[in-house]
Amino acid sequence: MTGLEFLAAAGLSGGIAGLTGWPLRALARLRPDAGAPPPSPDLPPFAGIYPSAFASHLDQGAFGEALTVMMMAAEGWRPINGKPGPGPQGIDGIFFRRETGGWRAVLIETKTNTSPYKPAAMSDEKVLGDLDALYLTAGDARLGEVYAAISSALQTGDPCVEKQLWRHQLEAGRTLMDPLSSKGQVLPGRSFRPVKTEMEALMAAVGELDRTGVILARSSR
Repeated sequence: MTGLEFLAAAGLSGGIAGLTGWPLRALARLRPDAGAPPPSPDLPPFAGIYPSAFASHLDQGAFGEALTVMMMAAEGWRPINGKPGPGPQGIDGIFFRRETGGWRAVLIETKTNTSPYKPAAMSDEKVLGDLDALYLTAGDARLGEVYAAISSALQTGDPCVEKQLWRHQLEAGRTLMDPLSSKGQVLPGRSFRPVKTEMEALMAAVGELDRTGVILARSSR
């Protein structure tokens, strides 16, 4: 094939390609949204979680404690058992995290909706007694050392250990967080977090696990 023949063939091929591609390009120009992502559908707004969703008020409280664990774990805190015996007595949540130059621990009393709070439940005296019992029943020397370290820091007033009261308002989809004094009394410095997504996620997870309707009321399923 001579150079002129090659150029002619190439030109003919290009012309055919151009002609066949023209309808597609024209059709694309007729669609103003061509190449754009489809419009995002709107989800229904957060409807709130009400006491009637749970089989009992104890299950509502357990949901709140699980929500606290989920929120703290998402921020890198490791949950540690805070209840020496099989019952609910003890510290609702002990959370531990190593940081540059040391460690921190947060002891959290969780209340859900309007559940009452008694300061004595988080007084230093009561918490130290719980830590002693946890130390004796730890079953692992390393975990026992953690309880001992938290106890020592709490007794000396070291700021690496904090006590807080968290109140989950399930209907509003937010959590109130209050610092606590040595006597368990609420101190100034309240903060709050919107946690609608976290609440919905935990409710969905509980629904998947609660196949027999032990935790959630039948009407909420």
